Amino acid sequence: MAAQNRARVLLIDDDQDMRWAMRNVLAGAGFDVEEAQGGQPGLELAGQQSPDAVVLDICMPGMGGEEVLRRLLDRDRHLPVVIATAYASIAGAVGAMREGAFEYITKPFRNELFVQSVKRAVSRRQTLCAAPASNVRAAIFSMMGQSPAIQKLVDEIETVVCSEYSVVIQGESGSGKEIVARCLHKYSRRAARPLVIVDCGAVAESLLSSEFFGHEKGAFTGAGDRHRGWFEAAANGGTIFLDEVGNLVESGQKALLRTLEDRTIRRIGSTEPINLDLRVLAATNEDLKARARAGVFREDLYYRLTEYVITVPPLRSRREDIPFLARRFFADARESLGRPLAEIGPDALDMLCAYSWPGNARELRNVMRRIALVSSDILSAARVSGLIGRTEAPPPQIEDLNDSPSLRDRVRCQVRTVERDAILAALSHAKGNKAEAARLLGIDYKTYRTKLKLLERPAEGDGP
Repeated sequence: MAAQNRARVLLIDDDQDMRWAMRNVLAGAGFDVEEAQGGQPGLELAGQQSPDAVVLDICMPGMGGEEVLRRLLDRDRHLPVVIATAYASIAGAVGAMREGAFEYITKPFRNELFVQSVKRAVSRRQTLCAAPASNVRAAIFSMMGQSPAIQKLVDEIETVVCSEYSVVIQGESGSGKEIVARCLHKYSRRAARPLVIVDCGAVAESLLSSEFFGHEKGAFTGAGDRHRGWFEAAANGGTIFLDEVGNLVESGQKALLRTLEDRTIRRIGSTEPINLDLRVLAATNEDLKARARAGVFREDLYYRLTEYVITVPPLRSRREDIPFLARRFFADARESLGRPLAEIGPDALDMLCAYSWPGNARELRNVMRRIALVSSDILSAARVSGLIGRTEAPPPQIEDLNDSPSLRDRVRCQVRTVERDAILAALSHAKGNKAEAARLLGIDYKTYRTKLKLLERPAEGDGP
């Protein structure tokens, strides 16, 4: 197992020789170990590193173990703290147990008993961490439905949510990959730290190092102030979500691989390393394995990222969820418009369920938002048939314009139609890859994405 996925134990003890002995024993048992030589440094390190368990000396100069314990548990009441004490201070250790310590061991201790104690503490942490995972099911069901395909998806999320594994979330555009990523962060032990979302396809190659790693003031022309990059923003216990990682340029792939291997970064213009304590999530609408085999995506980066893979099913493979999602999107849109709720007729639901939804839940949401704007009372199949399968309401025909439409009006109408068809055709040909669609049309990615957003007008997030 990779080092960053092992349980992390923090030793807080003023005795350097004792820390050295405990570190060697725990490292030999497969733990990652951090050390602090006193109470205040221990509190600071605990705040930065989010340990799975703490081994705490009860008798230390300055801030004593009892005070350190109280402050640790004030921050995280589920953090298991093992008190390490000499025989003379067992009474203090017993008092610490009453204050919330997990258990205590006496110095000198037998190595195997020490390891067992720490293993019990870590197991307790993992059990407590897994408890909120049951909330994942309710959260996903409330956003995506309860079809068998979604239940399988939830099983996959619950399996990995409390681990430190890097996860690749694969699925078509609009299927809900960002929802999965947000759940993986929200119900992990990193939930209190930032979730930093990076759109890999929108980063210009010339700015990639600065955006990823940051820069110092004056590091290059135009660098007026120090800038924290995305990795630094997530560095202290957060999660970084690399959306559409398959669109990352070759130099970005190389930099990302080096970062994941070293677990450190440096701002441009600085030689000071910044240690990374973060979890990596990535999303793709492409077959990364096939791209790696074809040499388009680095194979070593592929294996570094794919410690666990979650596949989000397309909407057409879980049609049982369409009525739920349609009603949810329709109700949300009506409420945002300040209009009373309206019913979706059975014929309209049948029509919605029969459609293949190539844009997945995002397309369904957009259709229901447009329908909510123009419908009243019961939503009919006739109303649905007029909008389904389109990303915008049809442009006005010549006869719908003023009695004497100007040439400018006619040309503008036709240009909108041609541009819309070209944008959507390119996206279909590129199988949902927006960067590839932009290349097919000979325009830059940012321009293409802006035009697509004007057509779709999606709400925030990748999915329902």
